[in-house]
Amino acid sequence: MQQNRQNIDDIKNLYISAPSGKQIPLEQLASVEFKSGLNQIQRDDAKRRIAVGFNIRGRDVESIVKEMDTEINQQIKLAPGYFLTYGGSFKNLKEAKTRLMIAVPASLILIFLLLYFTFHSFRQALLIYTAIPLSAIGGIFALWLRGMPFSISAGVGFIALFGVAVLNGIV
Repeated sequence: MQQNRQNIDDIKNLYISAPSGKQIPLEQLASVEFKSGLNQIQRDDAKRRIAVGFNIRGRDVESIVKEMDTEINQQIKLAPGYFLTYGGSFKNLKEAKTRLMIAVPASLILIFLLLYFTFHSFRQALLIYTAIPLSAIGGIFALWLRGMPFSISAGVGFIALFGVAVLNGIV
């Protein structure tokens, strides 16, 4: 009933059933008062968690987190049992980088194997395969020229670039 919860006195006068069945006002069992504070205590692995969120514009996530971590470590000493973790986009970036560390070498190996099985020649496959490092140099130069950091989308783009470079090498 919403009309019985308009102020703190209404909460204090809520009746709680005792094990004996007797109705006892809440204020006899607990101290009921209004205080400003967190609206919810969040926990991860039975540890309290406080989240701080922010948005980034004009910079990459990784450099912001590295700079922030350096500043925090220099200026703040955390009490024993307290620690910082970074989540959100940064966590996604770390996970994606881990996947790219597998996907890029795997794609390069597959490209070479496909070239070898297509031409039945190690020498010809290697000759066409040399287009990949040259295309990577061009891709890195293009990122530098645009002032863009290496990102996950850039990594996926490099895989596509390697495929195009190999097709051009075949032609």
